[in-house]
Amino acid sequence: MGLSAFFDSRFKFRVHIVQLSLITLVVILSIARIAMGSPQRAHTMGIAIGLKSIAFILYQVLTEHTEKFQKWASKKTNLILNCVEIPFWGVLMVMLLSVNVQVCVGGSCAVSWIIALLSIVLL
Repeated sequence: MGLSAFFDSRFKFRVHIVQLSLITLVVILSIARIAMGSPQRAHTMGIAIGLKSIAFILYQVLTEHTEKFQKWASKKTNLILNCVEIPFWGVLMVMLLSVNVQVCVGGSCAVSWIIALLSIVLL
């Protein structure tokens, strides 16, 4: 599999679908964790970072696969958006791991660890 295969639009679309499903899971679990009570800042950050990532991925998918939005397509913008993603998910991972080590009790602990693991995968 050559390097050009990674830039194939069918491959990128599949990766974007997987990313969107994992990010949606993070947002849903973050909302569930907040509903369980005693939410930490990291859990609300999970919602914000997830929604930001969904917006970024939707921009990339729509500009690549829809004629109406292709006038706003830019490889430079995609590069910048992809580079911005990494530190945000890294910060969320560190925040969740530190919260889980300090305060982790009951069922909310399991949900918080799942969110932390998903943030590692999305990193």
